[in-house]
Amino acid sequence: MTEKLYDTNPYQRTFQATIVSCTPCDKGYDIVLDRTLFFPEEGGQSCDKGTLNGINVFDVQIKNGEIHHYTKEKIETKVEGKIDFDHRYYNMQHHSAEHILSGMVHQLFGYDNVGFHLGIDEVTADYNGLFNEAQIDILEQKVNEAIIKNIEIKYGYPDHVEQLSYRSKKEIKEAIRIVEIEGIDICACCAPHVKSTIEIQLFKIIKTMKFKRGTRIYFLCGQKAILDYQIKFKEAQKTSVLLKANINDTYNRILQLSKENQILKQECSKFKKEKVDMYLETLEPCDSILLFEENMDFSIQKYFVSKLHTYVLKYAAVFVKDKDGYRFLLFDHENALNHLKKLKDHFIVKGGGNKEAIQGSVIASEEQIRKIMEEENEL
Repeated sequence: MTEKLYDTNPYQRTFQATIVSCTPCDKGYDIVLDRTLFFPEEGGQSCDKGTLNGINVFDVQIKNGEIHHYTKEKIETKVEGKIDFDHRYYNMQHHSAEHILSGMVHQLFGYDNVGFHLGIDEVTADYNGLFNEAQIDILEQKVNEAIIKNIEIKYGYPDHVEQLSYRSKKEIKEAIRIVEIEGIDICACCAPHVKSTIEIQLFKIIKTMKFKRGTRIYFLCGQKAILDYQIKFKEAQKTSVLLKANINDTYNRILQLSKENQILKQECSKFKKEKVDMYLETLEPCDSILLFEENMDFSIQKYFVSKLHTYVLKYAAVFVKDKDGYRFLLFDHENALNHLKKLKDHFIVKGGGNKEAIQGSVIASEEQIRKIMEEENEL
């Protein structure tokens, strides 16, 4: 069993240890020490970063109580280890915040934490229940209130742990380490934590989503939360300038513009349909109609082809220019699928349909498409 130095002093940054084993493996070298400060990937949390004798440790795992450090170089002597404390502290802040959040969730709404992921760029906690917007706001407020109260966070191995009422997502057969935030949460946990809630500094829920009949909450703490706010505030400032609106009124301004845009789209669509109708008035019944357009919305394309269909004995097709070729829509009185097969025999085509109509995209020039379609028409 590896002695876990982080259990008792998560703020320690360097340590000395003796190598128990150093064996080659697919990753490079698998090193086991008699003692370590490196927290392994465990309990949903990413592992510590750092070095052994100046050599980078790129992964840390725990297997049957032994902690395995992975490096690209072999180490044979006694080692001096050094952890990346910025990364460690980021993990400590966010893990302690998750305990406060989970405690508040259980107290206020009776839901349990059923999942936790503490990655380098993303932190999530999963709960077996749903929240509305007002409840999420309450949770964020309550967590920040607890942070400001500067509550001591205690961790250790109590003598009579069976007498405690604590939460745990799984059954633990070894010695149980308890992390307690008085009045908020008491939980079985193997990870390093900050000494006091005030060290978390700031808690911000970034977003929520439904997940396995429950809710996944994304959040950030400390400097990460502050940086996130700074980035989003700058974006909000730039948006407010473009909208010529107060920064606190950008949503209402966007909503107003969205409604105006919808009205304009409807008027534009009406105008385009009228233009199509005027063109149709010039047509005489014919065998087939094949048209190529530079710019046309799909809704107008569909309206156009459905109207053209009434003027032809065989087929009516409209091809609209796009990035790589053409977007097509074709109606046929006999079997539209014959045209689709013909196109696929000659070009790269995405699309489908039925005997009455086909639609999709084709990578080809107007000249190439006309040649194939006219050959088909002559048959």
